Amino acid sequence: MEIKVLGSFGGSTRTARLTNFLINNSLALDAGCLTQTLSLKQQHCITNVIISHSHMDHITSLPFLVDNLFGQTVAPLNIWGSTHVIHCLRTHIFNDVIWPDFTKIQFNGTPSILFHTLTSRTSFSIGDLQITPIPVNHIVPTHALYIEDQNGGFLFSSDTSTTDEIWQFVNQKEKLKAIIVDCSFPNEMEDLAIMSGHMTPTLLARDLKKLESDCDIYIYHAKSSFEKLLHQQLDDLNLSKLHRNIQGQIITV
Repeated sequence: MEIKVLGSFGGSTRTARLTNFLINNSLALDAGCLTQTLSLKQQHCITNVIISHSHMDHITSLPFLVDNLFGQTVAPLNIWGSTHVIHCLRTHIFNDVIWPDFTKIQFNGTPSILFHTLTSRTSFSIGDLQITPIPVNHIVPTHALYIEDQNGGFLFSSDTSTTDEIWQFVNQKEKLKAIIVDCSFPNEMEDLAIMSGHMTPTLLARDLKKLESDCDIYIYHAKSSFEKLLHQQLDDLNLSKLHRNIQGQIITV
């Protein structure tokens, strides 16, 4: 399984792109920067998008992706999310006010998009990928996603503060190879991190002690204004398999 890190930040600047991962060139995990990082030809290969939660930094490019795919692909774009995510997208984005309602716009008799509802802790398949959504501790309903194929699996924590269930879940997975995990704020902002449902290096180090696997840990969602201090504090943890500055990288599982 190939995971392209299109965007790995929790804020947007000229060089920091919003959260987005592309799996095997066809499945997008969140949609922070799809149209800013992929050519039209690459966008046309995307058949499924899973949205972990409704916050802007995870959905920004989705309306533009749908627009770019219209009339260029045979099948609808499949958009997966919780009941809350789908409600938010229908009500606040694809509502014929902010953006056209592409569920009603057809091309050759086929809808442009189809919504699919995720159910917490219930696995589903997209091609040869098995995907399990796990609810996590954030300020809106949010799912971590464990994704596995025949070769291995990885966990995307999405935006989260301490959530014991994700560690309990992955400790049962023999194929676990990597974890992509939130670490947004420096230690000095722990109160804000907890209040907003995010991690600091200290909180993350405490949680990683619950992990029984010796797998690679990839940090995402750094807030751009505090990136330098945050990365210094992550380095101070002295964890040999911890990786930061992952934007633009390809992770192979």
